[in-house]
Amino acid sequence: MNPIATILMASGNEIKIELFPQVAPNTVNSFIHLSQKSCFDQRRIERIVKDFVIQPSYTSFNNDPECDYLIEGEFRANGFDNPLALDKYTVAMGGDGEHFASGSCFFIVVGENIERLQGKYPGFGRVISGFEEIERLLEVELIPIKADVPGVVINEPKNPEIIVKVDVETFGCVFEPPVKVETQA
Repeated sequence: MNPIATILMASGNEIKIELFPQVAPNTVNSFIHLSQKSCFDQRRIERIVKDFVIQPSYTSFNNDPECDYLIEGEFRANGFDNPLALDKYTVAMGGDGEHFASGSCFFIVVGENIERLQGKYPGFGRVISGFEEIERLLEVELIPIKADVPGVVINEPKNPEIIVKVDVETFGCVFEPPVKVETQA
């Protein structure tokens, strides 16, 4: 059985995600590792872009040292055979779109046919329930945030939307800590 992640929101609603370690093993390891260390707990959602993505963090939770690391990008543009299309309700990890992925900046695709994501970010899961919570989040009042990257839209909820807890049921399987990319300062 594939691991199942449960994201409990402050609204009381849950989003469940089936993780695919056979598709992106190190990305799944990173997500599970951070979940088990409670790194996603009590975090606000930093980015919602209608018809594109919901992203709990695009800043590694303000450069939290526990979350701020890179992993090798498990996606086609980096030569990794990841067949998971980044279509609506796919879960993927952010990154540079060329070589690396973030260890913590996961996102849920909420748009249709977004070509600019395909093959450039490691898809590693799919939402299996909680669609009504995703739709609720897409309707909250948003405020624009100045982005340092040209062409990137950042909107955050006007009233914080909080992830209370992320739990992962591994069904007794052991997942190793992720292999991190060593970067030069």
